[in-house]
Amino acid sequence: MNIHEIETFLTLCRTLHFQKASTQCNLSPSALSRAIQRLEDETGEQLFERSNRAVRLTASGRVFQEYAQQIIDLWKQGKQALSYEKGLVSGDLNIYCSVTAAFGILPDILEHFKKEFPAVQIKIRTGDAESALGQLQEKDTDIAIAAIPEVFPDHMDYLYVTQTPLVWIKSDKIPAMAGDPIDWENTPLILPKRGIARRRFERWAQTMAIKPRIYAEISGNEAIIAMVHLGCGIGLVPEMVLDKSPVTSSISVINVQPPLKPYTIGICVKKKQLENPVTRAFWSVAKRFS
Repeated sequence: MNIHEIETFLTLCRTLHFQKASTQCNLSPSALSRAIQRLEDETGEQLFERSNRAVRLTASGRVFQEYAQQIIDLWKQGKQALSYEKGLVSGDLNIYCSVTAAFGILPDILEHFKKEFPAVQIKIRTGDAESALGQLQEKDTDIAIAAIPEVFPDHMDYLYVTQTPLVWIKSDKIPAMAGDPIDWENTPLILPKRGIARRRFERWAQTMAIKPRIYAEISGNEAIIAMVHLGCGIGLVPEMVLDKSPVTSSISVINVQPPLKPYTIGICVKKKQLENPVTRAFWSVAKRFS
């Protein structure tokens, strides 16, 4: 049993999906399966129930998960303590963000951070932007780039990065998809499944007394743009995501009045996490870009 195998185990605990976990761990599914099997052999317990469709933690797996997390936490603390003796800041920095944020927000910050703190290993995990704040509750996420809600959690802090409008978009391939004015009750809408944009749309629709025809509810702004590009309907996305999309040249923004309230994008952290020297070092660099 080694640290990497324990980290692999915790990743599978979080995803409960061999393909997703193997991708995040940079392993093949078969290598991941062998690592889990070695842990089960060493503990003498079955840690997961496996089927063709699902992976579930057993009761023994849940007990081991708690101790595995403690081991990883102590390991990180030990590495940091050794670094302090040398006057260095080192360790892992785990960042969660959307693909758009990874390309559009992080590069300049990380360039400066790596120059000043070369001993820190940066790990970026991408996913649905609406899940970003929730990811900070996970033990393996130190920093998240997220849209800032109207009521921000007291136990978190954020640095302002930018503001971006929420825009309605349509495919240029199907110009008749959105009329002028838009017939909201008969035009197929592609909307975020949850999150700030969805809540703002619902308030907007209620104010406008609209009963929308919802064609699809999607997790991920990039996926919404893809469906609009295919001509499935009109969609609602942050303008920043559209600007970074590879299909932006074939998509038009629809002028809808009144507009929805824009997104505020921030770099977010749990306040307690700022006690961690690695996170605090990143925060100090990120402040220069806020």
